[in-house]
Amino acid sequence: MAKYRIVKQLFPKQNHVSSSNDPSWSTRDSAYVAKISGSSDQLWEFDNEISASVKMAELSKNDNSGRNYKLIEI
Repeated sequence: MAKYRIVKQLFPKQNHVSSSNDPSWSTRDSAYVAKISGSSDQLWEFDNEISASVKMAELSKNDNSGRNYKLIEI
């Protein structure tokens, strides 16, 4: 049975500042994490995709950082 985890962008796109040491193919806004290290973030995992999608929409709506969220199957 599949499980789903909500992940979010590590760096919000509007706050993205490219480092001169980054390779040309690198985009920091494409890095997603389930929990930001050192934060009080909760790990969100669900047994069904509908519940995960509903929670992802809620988290996205309430996040004023501009981060994108997505579901991954684990």
